[in-house]
Amino acid sequence: MQTHPPGPRIYNLFPLLVGPVTRWRPHLERARRLGFDWVFVNSFHQSGFSASLYSVKDHYAIDARLVDPAAGPPHGQLQQVIATARELGLKLMMDLIINHTAIDSPLVHEHPDWYKRDETGEPVHPGARDGEGWVVWGDLAEIDNAASRDRDALWQFWLRLAETYAALGFYGFRCDAAYKVPAELWTFLIARAKASHPRSIWHAWGSGAPATPAVRCSAWRRSTSA
Repeated sequence: MQTHPPGPRIYNLFPLLVGPVTRWRPHLERARRLGFDWVFVNSFHQSGFSASLYSVKDHYAIDARLVDPAAGPPHGQLQQVIATARELGLKLMMDLIINHTAIDSPLVHEHPDWYKRDETGEPVHPGARDGEGWVVWGDLAEIDNAASRDRDALWQFWLRLAETYAALGFYGFRCDAAYKVPAELWTFLIARAKASHPRSIWHAWGSGAPATPAVRCSAWRRSTSA
């Protein structure tokens, strides 16, 4: 009988339930004792005015609610958590949110061509179906990953983001709302990121996705096998 190696056993740590990163060690230790080998941390980046962690204002800053002001530079605190996870034999996974940013992100004005625009030129707010209705997230601005006039620079921005955090020690990425991002972009990101970080793994998050044609599912599988 053919046997397969066990898949990742993933423990979810939601940052706002735990608090500043300096308090994460006991939760990592508990995950290790329970037999998990991965810890998925939801978005920890600096949020916009809505305070939602999924409304990312600055991809390279840690949300102020997750920083202990008495424990030194924020990134030093994050690096200590990463070192702790490695010491415990755990791998870390983070959210990669590339289908939208906070509406008050500086990128909206610094790179206007990166965003979808309505007929008045204002950024489009993404949304999702909720039962029979449609919910619009007014705190978000939708990225135009497929047709941006500055697509090359936009895709390079996402690649630098993934490579930066992979270099820090995040070996896994949960690709938020993966179905809202072109398969070609995932192929681009995964192939290039794996060239420098071959141990990285990529998981698609598709909760709430509409019925998806098989061809798009196949495209994702080809992307993640790069």
